Amino acid sequence: MYTKYFLLLFLGTILTVGCAKDTNPSPEIKKIAMNDKSLRLVHASNSFSFSLLNKSLDGTIENRMVSPLSVSMALSMTLNGASGTTLTAIQKTLGLDGLTRDEINTINSDLATALQKSDPGVVMDIANSIWIRKDFPVLDPFIAVNQTYYKAQVSKLDFNTAALSTINKWVSDKTNGKIPTILSSISSNEIMFLINAIYFNGKWKYQFETSKTTSEKFACSDQKTVFVPMMKMESTFGYSVQPGFKALKMPYGADKFQMVLLLPEEGVSPDKIAADLNSDKWTTLNTALQTKTKLPVWIPKWKFSWDITLNRILSSLGMDVAFDPNKANFSGINANNQLYITKVIHKTYIDVSESGTEAAAVTSVGIGLTSMPVDPPAFYAIRPFLFFITEEDTGAILFAGKVENPLISN
Repeated sequence: MYTKYFLLLFLGTILTVGCAKDTNPSPEIKKIAMNDKSLRLVHASNSFSFSLLNKSLDGTIENRMVSPLSVSMALSMTLNGASGTTLTAIQKTLGLDGLTRDEINTINSDLATALQKSDPGVVMDIANSIWIRKDFPVLDPFIAVNQTYYKAQVSKLDFNTAALSTINKWVSDKTNGKIPTILSSISSNEIMFLINAIYFNGKWKYQFETSKTTSEKFACSDQKTVFVPMMKMESTFGYSVQPGFKALKMPYGADKFQMVLLLPEEGVSPDKIAADLNSDKWTTLNTALQTKTKLPVWIPKWKFSWDITLNRILSSLGMDVAFDPNKANFSGINANNQLYITKVIHKTYIDVSESGTEAAAVTSVGIGLTSMPVDPPAFYAIRPFLFFITEEDTGAILFAGKVENPLISN
């Protein structure tokens, strides 16, 4: 009988977004070319984004944000150690059933490369690492595939206090200090950490003037009215009026990354709008947002952090077998095949100001081892709304969230 103990494997995906240093964009910005399979993966990833956002909001009157790209990338890396029904369950949850593991890895590799080169006016870095306790055997193909497709830095360490400092320093370095730590301790039964870090540094293409920021009323869903710092400008943006909400697209850098805001009509909740979204409707909306309109824009400054354990949500989306110690199959990590996902923890942070957006997200996956009417164009975000940070050519969604009260930091 095998000795029972637990392995904790973190696929920590950390994303940060901030104001970019002044750069000189290239005079020629090339459009990212996407083949049919790449477009299918992004389409599937966006479908997963709306499912994840909808399940995370759950009708609660709270500021909330998830990073679908973070969770999707983390679970895609996990696929390299999964087999049988566990593999197909994760693929189905991500909407990637029908694509081989090699195709998923290749497309993710291409997507990461494309996102980092998308906008010369935006700094975006993606880094991966694998930290292994010295006495734990991991199959070479599992390591090799993550090195090949995810460019993972692999290190074997004595898991002690020094290792904790080493891992957290890597996280801090790769996120420019925005996420200073991912681990608070390493216990005797923790044997591996996979960490993915994504750093995004951008600023609004059209920045708000701080002198125009004033205190304005914001009507929260709980009937409370608060006064918030409201940023104001008049400029030309992608704008569309859809059934139940108005949409605004505000670009960062040289127009390759943007924030899309969805402002529900009075009496309509952001959760209702989120529940109605899907990948096809998102594509239609983005087509509509190609139409540019000059209009006044009011957006509150906001900053908050949030965290959630995703086991229940991912299980409800079809991944329950991966959490079952009697059924999960992660034989691609260790030949004894006694692994299962113990927990998936997701943490996020966002700060939106006149100059740009700063955000962060961390995803950890634990593995266990055992024997409308027509109005004058205007966008006044004076009540709860949804927001998305996306890339233009690929359509990839980096962040998705809801602002219920700009003054609440959670």
